[in-house]
This record gives sequence, structure tokens and C-alpha cells, in this order.
Amino acid sequence: MIRIPYISEAVVEYGVFVIMVVTLASLSCLLTLTTKTIVPSTYRITTLDENFGAVTRLPADEASANNPKTPEELEVSAPMVYYSAAGSGVAEVRVILSGFVLHGFLGVKTLVIKTAALVLSVASGLSLGKEGPFVHIATCVGNIACRLFAKYDHNDAKRREVLSAAAAAGVAVAFGAPLGGVLFSLEEVSYFFPAKTLFRTFLCCICAALTLKFLNPYGNGKIVIFEVRYITDWEFFELASFIAVGMMGGATGALFIKASRRWAQSFRKIRIIKRWPLFEVMMVALLTGCVSYWNPFTKVPVAKLLFNLAAPCSVDKHDELGLCPQSIDEIFPVVQQLAIAFFVKGILTIITFGIVSCQPFSFFENKL
Repeated sequence: MIRIPYISEAVVEYGVFVIMVVTLASLSCLLTLTTKTIVPSTYRITTLDENFGAVTRLPADEASANNPKTPEELEVSAPMVYYSAAGSGVAEVRVILSGFVLHGFLGVKTLVIKTAALVLSVASGLSLGKEGPFVHIATCVGNIACRLFAKYDHNDAKRREVLSAAAAAGVAVAFGAPLGGVLFSLEEVSYFFPAKTLFRTFLCCICAALTLKFLNPYGNGKIVIFEVRYITDWEFFELASFIAVGMMGGATGALFIKASRRWAQSFRKIRIIKRWPLFEVMMVALLTGCVSYWNPFTKVPVAKLLFNLAAPCSVDKHDELGLCPQSIDEIFPVVQQLAIAFFVKGILTIITFGIVSCQPFSFFENKL
């Protein structure tokens, strides 16, 4: 008789947790890879072609026979390859609003796959967010809506006004801030923003926020899960801690950018990583699942953690994450766990930023 060794419940839960993280992340990557788009060097994309078509140049054989190209010219004219559903999409939206055209980037296929991949990637627990993709998804909706009306479908300027308003609505839904969405579109995304577009964009953001309020996706009557209402006013001595947090945040942001750039220039130069993006996603997901399980603050979603961090402690309210110590002896363990979670999340975010399931604009590549 074969005796089956006893496996504790914690080990089983840990294994299921890691498997689910890798599975969901891999499915998100596979969906993203289906949106691979190749723009051949024999095509010229124009800014007036709002249906994302292309105008043919001379045939490749005829052009090469008349004007032989050097190796450097061949490398420049190599086809551009990108994944339209990858990354946050904010950088690409800025490129489109500046006058360029990215084939299929705002189409129906990209909208459907991006939405499904976003759900899977966020559910997997990877160190990424949904705010950037919301801008891309909202812009896709605006672009598809423009195709229904000839006034906007055949007018480049009016189409870009609609796309600017849609991008602002995406920010308004992501952060629950209609005014912030308008300012984001005005300062970061749009290159042409007349006064009439300002008021229309604000109306669009208000409608988006009211729709979110009506749908109540979080079940708490709030348009963002980490919305907090303070019942007590702040004290003057807290200004020092606010200033310190701001300074550390700026320094940490600069360090994050440098570390992400260094990681992309070193690790992603490896042939197998560059050739098989799914392999990198599975490795990052496996590392995320193995490391995140042991800390209570790395297992929960970031939005929920921020909500509990910003919420004031109350004896009448249950503290499910244990962030409100009951005695002085409990303060240091909580701070220690938060410090470990900050370090782990920081490292995971550095190596996660840039993979196919949340890839930014830098994933464009040239192939001979």
C-alpha cells in the first residue's frame, strides 16, 4: 500500500496561488501577441488616412533595381513590428494625436483583446495597473464611434478632438477625477486643444464619472476604491512628514526610471527573451507568485492597499490588513512588513514594466 504524504493546507494554497498567477499572466500575454502588426517597408502610412490604411510605394523589386540600397538603408527601411494591445497605450495615443497613424491601434480587435488581456493581467497580481490602459480603451471607443458619423470619419481635426475627449474620459474613470482628466488631456496628450474642445471634454468626463457612479463597480457607492473621507483635520506638525514623503517619492521615481532602463538594456537583450516574449512573462509571473505570497501587503491589490493605508484607524471599523496597531509593540512589525512590501513591489515593478502584457511604446522593433 502506497502511503501518500500529508500536504499542509498552506502548501496547497501557495501552489494554487503561484499556478493561478502564471496561468492568468500567460493567457494575457497570448492574447496580446495576437495583435501583432507588421508595417512593411513598401508602404507609407499617412496622417490623413484615418482608417489606418496605407498608400503603396513603388514595388520592392523595381525600387531595388533602380536604386540599390546600402545595408544601413536596408536596416532603416525594415518593416516595423508592434503589438497594438500591448502596454498602457498612453504614449501611442499621444503619437496618434500628434499627427501620426498606427495601423489597427484603435480598432475593434485591439479594443476587445486589450480589455480581456487587462482583466487577466490585473487579476494575475502582476505589478502593473489599469489606469494607463483605460486611456487606450476609451480612445478606441472614441475612434470606433467616429466611424459611425461621416462628419467625424472624414474630418481629421474633429476626429482628434473626439480622441482627446475620450482619452480624458479614460483618466476620469481610472481615478474618479473629471477635472484631472481634462487637465491630463490638455497638458499631456493633446497637441491642439481649442476652447470649445475644453468644455466638451469636461462634459465628456462628467458623463463618464456619473456613469461610473451609477454602475457602482466597487459596491461601496464610490467611483474609486481608494476614495477616503477624513473625519478629522490634519495637524501642522504633519507637514514635515508630507514634505519627506514627497521628496522620497521624487527620488524613488527617478531611481525607478533608471533601473527600468538598465533592466531593459541588459536582460531583454538576451536572445531567448527577445525572441520569445511569453517566456519572459512566465518567468516574471512565477517570480511574482513565489515572492508575493508570503507578505500580506503584496498579495492584496494595490488599490485596496492604498485605501487601507489612507483610511484613518477607528475602533468601530474592522482592520482586515492589520495596519492599525493596538499597542506600541505592534508598530514595529507593521512597519517592517510595509518596508518589505515596498522593496518587493519596487523590484517586481521594475522587472515587470516592459513585458508584453503591459508593454509600453518601446516594444516597437525592426526586422530585416
